[in-house]
Amino acid sequence: MTSRGEFQRLADLGRHLAGSSPTVPVGVGDDAAVVRVGAQDVVVCVDVIVDGVHFRTDLSSPADVGWKAVAVNVSDLAAMGAIPQAAVVGLQRSPDLTEEAIDQLYAGMAEAGREWGVAIVGGDTVTAPVWSVSLTAIGRPAAASITRGGARPGDRLVLVGPLGAAAAALWADGEGLPVPDDLLAAHRRPRALPSSGVVLARAGATAMIDLSDGLGADAGHVARASGVDLRIDRTAAMAAVPSTVVDLLPEDLLARVALGGGEDFALLAAVPADRVDACEGALTESAEAPWRWIGTVEPPADPSTPAVWLHTPADTSAGPPERIDTWGYDHG
Repeated sequence: MTSRGEFQRLADLGRHLAGSSPTVPVGVGDDAAVVRVGAQDVVVCVDVIVDGVHFRTDLSSPADVGWKAVAVNVSDLAAMGAIPQAAVVGLQRSPDLTEEAIDQLYAGMAEAGREWGVAIVGGDTVTAPVWSVSLTAIGRPAAASITRGGARPGDRLVLVGPLGAAAAALWADGEGLPVPDDLLAAHRRPRALPSSGVVLARAGATAMIDLSDGLGADAGHVARASGVDLRIDRTAAMAAVPSTVVDLLPEDLLARVALGGGEDFALLAAVPADRVDACEGALTESAEAPWRWIGTVEPPADPSTPAVWLHTPADTSAGPPERIDTWGYDHG
């Protein structure tokens, strides 16, 4: 069987799935779908996390896995500017998963639910060869839903949250190096940013995405959906990388791991020039995570292939911009 890769497979399957319509204001192709139920829009997303792919039992406890299952879905809701509400859980339990571990798993989900206002309202369980958790979350829009496709030339790019911590933890573990506690915590219990997503939506952001697969690849989704190029300032983006990561990684790997390793669950948003002040004020008041301006939206150099470019404008010796929309994790 030939592997198509995650992103190509999703594109291939899209022809079978519902697009946007009056009853589905946002269909397939974004961080979440928006479905109209009566007069109310409901935001719906789902993520599956699998043993050996998204977590390892030697690095994460069952409670950590439960927390992560909720966090990754709350992050998708945040990217749509939605307020989290509830979730249902599908547990695929392997024969070696004990009842105690299952109890801890659900305790972790309940803890994360309390953190972000998500009621865990039920679900299903089934025996499977490998254990995994599928969680479907719903929310309600805080304003008009923000998609990946609204960025326009002249918009500025704002990043909320740090980059590279979880990816650096896994790199260090793979190299047999001690993993700093703060980096391991980022992998075990990521922090979703729903308040930041809400304030960006209300302040007028035109496009938004959560950074689950890496800044490069996820920014590429925005570029293609919006039909634009994104130009990212290397210095500004790297300022979002914690010093622990900078000290740990070799210089030749630092940018690629930090900007393409994934599992950041930060937010990247495009903001029109006339909404910059409003967004700055809202993000500062929210104080959920550090934020910074890291680039601009431009007309595509080649309309057939919108791209993401990393450059260093203050350094004339840095060479030409580097294309980075292939920098990211592919789940296959």
